[in-house]
Amino acid sequence: MTRSIPKAFRGTESEKITQAKCFLNEIEKHFTKNNKVDMTPLLTSLMSMKYKGQGNMREYIMEMFHVASRLKALKIELFEELIILMVSVSLPA
Repeated sequence: MTRSIPKAFRGTESEKITQAKCFLNEIEKHFTKNNKVDMTPLLTSLMSMKYKGQGNMREYIMEMFHVASRLKALKIELFEELIILMVSVSLPA
């Protein structure tokens, strides 16, 4: 069985693992997804958004709230007041 398992997974193999489900659970522990990778570009785009005066202002505001909802799905909840403040700061004076 060792020859059919890639070298990256060989450290997870042990005598007590007898079922494929247990083996997959052990591999999942080693390759957990890092939410910071998804969070960083979303926060960057939310902080750097500026309304350029072209297009619909409502769509621009909805896009900011959409980014905030994607952050909420990653368990990064922003207060609605903060999002409104960010919208008002990003609009032209």
